[in-house]
Amino acid sequence: MKIMGSRVRVFGWAAVWMLTISVGWAQEGAQKIAELGECPLASGQVVLDCKVGYRTFGVMNADGTNVVVMPSWLNGRSEELIPFFGDKETGHRLVDTSRFFGVAFDAFGDGVSSSPSNSKRQRGPEFPAFTMEDMVRAQYRVLTEVLHVGHVHAAVGLSMGGEQVFAWAVLFPKFLDRAVPIVGTPQVTSFDLLSKQILVEAIESDPGYMGGRYVTEPELKLANAIGTLIVSAPQYRNAEVPREQFAEWMKLVESPQRQDANDRMWQARAIMHHDVLHGRTIEEVARGVPVKFLVIVAAEDRMVAPQPALEWAKDVGAETYISAGSCAHLIMQCDAEAVSSRVERFLAR
Repeated sequence: MKIMGSRVRVFGWAAVWMLTISVGWAQEGAQKIAELGECPLASGQVVLDCKVGYRTFGVMNADGTNVVVMPSWLNGRSEELIPFFGDKETGHRLVDTSRFFGVAFDAFGDGVSSSPSNSKRQRGPEFPAFTMEDMVRAQYRVLTEVLHVGHVHAAVGLSMGGEQVFAWAVLFPKFLDRAVPIVGTPQVTSFDLLSKQILVEAIESDPGYMGGRYVTEPELKLANAIGTLIVSAPQYRNAEVPREQFAEWMKLVESPQRQDANDRMWQARAIMHHDVLHGRTIEEVARGVPVKFLVIVAAEDRMVAPQPALEWAKDVGAETYISAGSCAHLIMQCDAEAVSSRVERFLAR
């Protein structure tokens, strides 16, 4: 099987861009856990024994004005964000740690932060549903209560991380100056909902799922295959996987993945409920957000439709970059240098 650039591992319906992690980066970006007690949710429910995983890179300056946050993507963890931070140009770096203090966050439901799989008092199906905004509010508490950050220079995120970036800008418009959602959206579209609904039903209908009360992790072969189907454009998949190697490649796609099935389900549902507009138009919401935006989308994206993000960019007068690569949602596989250079220039202004 041919893989362009960095190695790709598929976790359910997300693809994780695994890049080589140097020893220096790994030491600097050590996993940390913030214990927050209880985390109230928008639904009125509460996450008990709430914890948020995070990693830090670089040094915060004296006045605390150089902080850049980066939330994790769907089915990903902060560990996979490490290559996007560094003090040397790499072609895929997004945050220059010789200049900025980076904070990578584990989103709820990733198995590190509070999740159905790791909660002692709200295990499995008993874990409350959460939203992107709930994730961001918990991250805000880590910044203000644990790291004592008073202001953020920018929020940068890919995929579900980009959706959290939109939530950051709407929830805390005076707390951050810049926002860079990459293949994210302020509001999921009907097509987004359709694809996630199919994936959720594929998990629920798996014989091993058992209503989320399984003892052995279900295989979720169909859910894994569906996620792989929509994460890139057909021409990319055809080029990456020769027809003669399809059977071998399909075994990899269908193989058991790292993430717990309930964790995957809860994050997918969070995406399905993602909507920072709450009944208002993009123009109405954007008018009250003074944050400067760089909006990056993929023209062929089937995982997250680019239209709402582009409409947002138009209404706020934001810079945009539309990637035409066949990698589509896997934008950092085909277009890393173009994305990296634009993000770094935007953050440096």
